[in-house]
Amino acid sequence: MKKLIKILLPALVLTLFTSYSYSQRTDFSDRQAIIETTENFFIGDHTASIEHKKLSMHKKGAYRYIKRDGTYDEFIFDLDSAEADTRYKEEILSIEIYGKLALVRARLATNNGKAHYKLFTLHKADGKWKITTITWGSEIKL
Repeated sequence: MKKLIKILLPALVLTLFTSYSYSQRTDFSDRQAIIETTENFFIGDHTASIEHKKLSMHKKGAYRYIKRDGTYDEFIFDLDSAEADTRYKEEILSIEIYGKLALVRARLATNNGKAHYKLFTLHKADGKWKITTITWGSEIKL
């Protein structure tokens, strides 16, 4: 029995270490791809680059939000729109990865000192991370 343990224990440790090491590499490459996708979104938003929008946003994705009057609204991404928004500077607050689903939280600081927040939901399909939903809101000061 002791002989079996001496043989199997190193194999088990090696298997666990290899599995952990592989998952870390996968997570790191996914994290890098998610950062790149998010950066492409902001480049597209700041410069009206249709190319960058198409690199980052899923063609069937949508903006979802509550309007100032309290009603819900949404609209499908317009990847051919050449509108630019240079009124803010973005800061990534966090990236969470759950397999083929990710959530990116960002703060957008505007010129007037107010903060807005965007939550990006990304899905990995066909080996690429794409933004499928963008939800946003403004900071509320009490």
